[in-house]
Amino acid sequence: MCGIFGILFREKSRVVKKNWVSDVIDTMSHRGPDDQGVFTDGNIGLGHRRLNIIDLSAGPQPVFNEKGDVCVVFNGEIYNFGAVRAELQQKGHVFRTNCDTEVIVHAYEEWGRESVSRLRGMFAFAVYDGKRKRLFLARDRLGIKPLYFYEDADAFIFASEIKPILRTGLVSAEVNHNAVDFYMSLGYVPAPETGFKNIFKLEPGHCMSVDEKSANKSEYWRLEPKDTGISFNDASIKFKKMFSECVESHLMSDVPLGVFLSGGLDSSAVVGVMSRNTKTPVKTFSVGYKNAGEFSELEYARKVAGIFKTEHHEFILEPGDFFGSINTFLHYSEEPVVESAAIALYQLSKVARSHVTVLLSGEGADELFGGYPLYWKMKNLERLHDFFRFVPAHKTIPFFNMLPEKYQKYLYWISVPFASRYKTVPCDVVPSMTGKMYTDDFRKAADSRLAAFFEDAYRRLDGMSMLQKMLYIDTKYWLPDDLLLKADKMTMATSVELRVPFLDHEFVEFAFSLPDDFKVNNVQGKLIFKKAVEDLLPHDIIYRQKKGFPVPMSRWFSGDLHKGASDILLDPVTINRGYFSKDYLRKILLKHKQGGQDLSRRIFSLLVFEMWHRMYIDEAFPAAKKHS
Repeated sequence: MCGIFGILFREKSRVVKKNWVSDVIDTMSHRGPDDQGVFTDGNIGLGHRRLNIIDLSAGPQPVFNEKGDVCVVFNGEIYNFGAVRAELQQKGHVFRTNCDTEVIVHAYEEWGRESVSRLRGMFAFAVYDGKRKRLFLARDRLGIKPLYFYEDADAFIFASEIKPILRTGLVSAEVNHNAVDFYMSLGYVPAPETGFKNIFKLEPGHCMSVDEKSANKSEYWRLEPKDTGISFNDASIKFKKMFSECVESHLMSDVPLGVFLSGGLDSSAVVGVMSRNTKTPVKTFSVGYKNAGEFSELEYARKVAGIFKTEHHEFILEPGDFFGSINTFLHYSEEPVVESAAIALYQLSKVARSHVTVLLSGEGADELFGGYPLYWKMKNLERLHDFFRFVPAHKTIPFFNMLPEKYQKYLYWISVPFASRYKTVPCDVVPSMTGKMYTDDFRKAADSRLAAFFEDAYRRLDGMSMLQKMLYIDTKYWLPDDLLLKADKMTMATSVELRVPFLDHEFVEFAFSLPDDFKVNNVQGKLIFKKAVEDLLPHDIIYRQKKGFPVPMSRWFSGDLHKGASDILLDPVTINRGYFSKDYLRKILLKHKQGGQDLSRRIFSLLVFEMWHRMYIDEAFPAAKKHS
């Protein structure tokens, strides 16, 4: 796991200095504390920070071909590199290392753009073709690894993180005002946008060719449903076989591995399969909360750890740890994301780092197999919508805007079509709420990009069932731009590599080909998954209610953290930005403290945005020294 950076100046006369690149990539030292490499060729420069995982003796990147005219900087893991390497060797390519990075160089030589389709893994990389003076960038199919870029008439810049792009001094940190409504409505900013003006994310499953004249982006992989006609029993057998293979392939490492264990189905299944494939006890890591009551899942994690005789470690997160870590979370996340669990993940990663360098998690299973209660609730809401479709409740009820936000949400959902309903789900924000949340001026200035974004997405989903549409949207957008961003940034902040075996792209394609009723019924999800692991896990682990990595925000924001949140959100600095109504901010803080409504998620989203604004926009980001 690493951090990569590159710059291509449009003018050939502009020379990239090695020590300048070295200064820029220092901002990513946490992603690669073990080594660094820099390469320049006139107006092109590449930088790399390395975290040693495979072939510890291999030198720093970039890694070159035999002739020295093609090289790569790479972040991630190629799990099928052995098979690809063998095929390339048969074609005459000579390898000098045993690492997966070198496979990318020779694959590009042999197959060009098509090389990316032959790779199975998580990756973001840039190949420099010295003969053509061209860069070729690619990001893995599911967006497990991040890749940002900036482009103007003078330069093209890319990096694993946003900070190196700002560090160049060629890009100013400005708010992308079009993204504010995305963030408040979704809890994240979907690719290709970011919270920063003119800084973009390369979308999952996309690649780019960049030269001195232009940058051309294209999609090399798309998730599409396929009717396989498989039976439930055969699908269960295939699930078991493929899942075991995915976990086993993700154990490739020359350093210690472990697992994030919540005690839920997904991570427990990973622990179970991993235990069958390792000779030593699996190291497991769980987080809990002081006096957490129903928020604690430690008893289930301990049970799984006991069954598989793991080497188990726990961390207890307290309110002070949570609030005090928000700035740390934002320093590493770089984008505003409504993910309270990210702070718990960061703290747990710090604990894990003293024991392991690589961790596996159960990320992605819910989006593939319909694990969230939301999926079957949406099906029930659709039935209510069909019944009340001619009664636009949110417009005709005189006191609609006076209702608690929870009831406003459900009445709105019942009264609008599925596509309009689902885009408001991630943060439970519907138009009646944004109407009160935003100031008059900002509401008038905000465009309709959120609606247009989802309209465009749904146009490409014609012919899919409602469940398929939800799983597609969540896999395509929410997963990479929220959950995987959180997972990558928080683990890499502590120099830990996180692997997600559920998101092997062939397993994802298998999951998406299964019929809806293999995944979700009227009261539960992940049916095929649960059936497939009945001989691996106890019944109460498989069939208990899902929680994930919950954080008791509701109690904290009405108690220990209320004053701190109020001081920031009602600060004149916050109010004078002109985004949010002071009256709305005061009311939600009061209503939540009084216990009438649980508005903790809204408070947290506003708090994160303001603290992000102060960190990145208000404070000038220091530029790298212009070395001679």
